[in-house]
Amino acid sequence: MPGTEIRLALDAIPMGGMTEGAAGDEKVLFVRDASGVRAFQAKCPHLGAPLAKGELCGGRLYCPWHKAAFALADGSLEEPPALESLTRYPVRIEGSDAVATLTPEPAPMQTAHTPVARVLIVGAGAAAVACVKTLRREGYDGHITLVGREAHPPYDRTKLSKQFLAKPTPPEKVLIEPDFAQANRVERVTGDVTGVDPARRAVTLADGRTLEADAILVATGSRAVMPDFPGKDLGGVFTLRSLDDAVRVSEAAGEAKSVVVVGAGFIGLEAAAFLTKRGLSVTVLAREDIPFAKRFGEAVGAALKRYHAGNGVTFETGSVARITGTDRVEAVETEDGRCLPADIVLVGAGARPETGLIGGVTPDEDGGLAVGGDLKLAEGVWIAGDIAAFPEMASGETARIEHWRLAQQHGTHVAHAILGRGGAFAGVPFFWSNQGDKRLDYGGYAKGFDRIVLQGDPAALDFIAYYVTGDRVTAACSIGRNRAFTAFLHLLGLGRLPSAAEIEAGADLPALATSSP
Repeated sequence: MPGTEIRLALDAIPMGGMTEGAAGDEKVLFVRDASGVRAFQAKCPHLGAPLAKGELCGGRLYCPWHKAAFALADGSLEEPPALESLTRYPVRIEGSDAVATLTPEPAPMQTAHTPVARVLIVGAGAAAVACVKTLRREGYDGHITLVGREAHPPYDRTKLSKQFLAKPTPPEKVLIEPDFAQANRVERVTGDVTGVDPARRAVTLADGRTLEADAILVATGSRAVMPDFPGKDLGGVFTLRSLDDAVRVSEAAGEAKSVVVVGAGFIGLEAAAFLTKRGLSVTVLAREDIPFAKRFGEAVGAALKRYHAGNGVTFETGSVARITGTDRVEAVETEDGRCLPADIVLVGAGARPETGLIGGVTPDEDGGLAVGGDLKLAEGVWIAGDIAAFPEMASGETARIEHWRLAQQHGTHVAHAILGRGGAFAGVPFFWSNQGDKRLDYGGYAKGFDRIVLQGDPAALDFIAYYVTGDRVTAACSIGRNRAFTAFLHLLGLGRLPSAAEIEAGADLPALATSSP
């Protein structure tokens, strides 16, 4: 309640640390350093994680769940997936106590100075939303048009393969803002884009309209791949990419008893875990015996497989020969002759970047469009998210990365470029995956690796694994080691990560991150 006061003894707030204070149901986060005591909202504006369980690294506060980052000086947003800065509250010192008054301090007014009068964004996913929110948060007052094929307001795609499937869930639960267009003063155009002309900064729609702008962001994302299996068009065969897909799968799950998930990637195993929670019999059919072995190593992959199997998921190794049934799916037949009964088949065969709309540019062998560090495709035209093959700073590799948060980072970068703040994109890739009740974190980029430095016990799902090329660590994944992982992410972004040998010898990453600016 506005005006409520929350009092906490100064001794309860460690120097260089943070503590949550409460008065009844109201809570606030106190942060203390050499410049004094500040107070912020206690929960992350993304999904409500308790920030007191997060990590302080240099001048940043990292959310404990999804690694949104905020400046300790004023609570301003520095890294998504949060899209808003922290609310700050006034603090006074009375004797040996810090007292926060829950009347928010006004956010600083910002005014953007740019010759760009009209911004056009193709796509309505993570990169698009982050670009819009950044432009408006930083004072851009020009016209923004957002073009997308889906009629829904922008939504959080990361939720679709998780709790959304575990029980019937209203679609509005995954919307980022129900009134996104109005709240952010966006002209929303629903329709199919048939072409983007970078030279003219023009976009053509299926209905014949042409839209032009001073600045264009193309963030068309990817479409789910459906292999040409015999029987793929039967009722009950789904991919899972869009909100409409998720609604259809969830509705079908309400009438089904068994599901075969084709593919053991992130979407497949997340969906398998949450459909199992719903009471369905779930079988995962994959070509590889150990999921994620190539990406995370056999120890981590085998541990995840054991975890899911222990929660009721059945694993089968093989390939689909055909999907059988009359009008609806009844079974999946494998190439070696097995028959897996199924009321639902969920195909998780990956996604294909949507680059075919952009004229005059040839995708690379991975389907991405090569750009420099500025993400610029042509003068006044940028690309972001799944379709961008860009120079990843820490690894030195050209990367095309299908991560929700990375797309948000790209969108934020493009917004800054539109506002005249150029430079190369230097954000550290990060994603999370809810493997049932366990959250797996992955940061950095490792196209391949020579070896793994493993700390902890993968079998107990309590570990951090560092992926090494030469003597450089370029990526890490973790379950249950939030402090070390967050420090890794922070140091990697600063270019101050110790060598693989130093990490293997026991380098204290949290201590290094705390002392780094």
